[in-house]
Amino acid sequence: MEREEFLRDLEIAKERYPFLEYDYREGKRYPYKITDDFEVLDEGGNHWGTFRSSIYFHHLYPKEFPLLQDQSKAFPWEIDWHISPRDGDCCVCGVIELEEKAKSGISILQFIDEYVLPFYANQLHKKHFGYYKNGEYAHNAEGVWEALEEEFNTKDRVKIRRFFKEMRTKRGRNDVCFCGSGKKYKKCHLLRINIIEKVIQGLSLN
Repeated sequence: MEREEFLRDLEIAKERYPFLEYDYREGKRYPYKITDDFEVLDEGGNHWGTFRSSIYFHHLYPKEFPLLQDQSKAFPWEIDWHISPRDGDCCVCGVIELEEKAKSGISILQFIDEYVLPFYANQLHKKHFGYYKNGEYAHNAEGVWEALEEEFNTKDRVKIRRFFKEMRTKRGRNDVCFCGSGKKYKKCHLLRINIIEKVIQGLSLN
């Protein structure tokens, strides 16, 4: 079923990106691989660069978050450039956003338009101006903390640690959310608890 949906979405994506190359890797956790030379244009349609890369999609497609692997080597394969020195894997978003998309699902076309092209556009911006246009997250545990600060709208990490305990306390759907937003729990963090738990799992944050 997932493969049929992937192939349908691949044909849709090819309407905009006709040269997408497809490879199915039997038995892999991310069996669906597409490769292309992705062109970055500015708002005026001017060409800024073309970057070859591969995208790997999970066997539960469209669930789980795809992997972007750079092949162009147009930018340093370094952590500070959000590209793995080992294999060219690219970090295209923060950890909470990644888990949100992994849960809700994302199509081939969405991933290209919302993550691949913006990633390379942002790389170009750093190359030319020395910084990322839309800012950036830190790496590893510090990156998780930054995402949690944004999630809870506070930089007070003591308060965030307290939220970890409070979010595990049973509460009614109509109770006020533990985060201090003033909203009802069902309209605030009720459906986000599993995402947050997954983000902090295995780290010494809780």
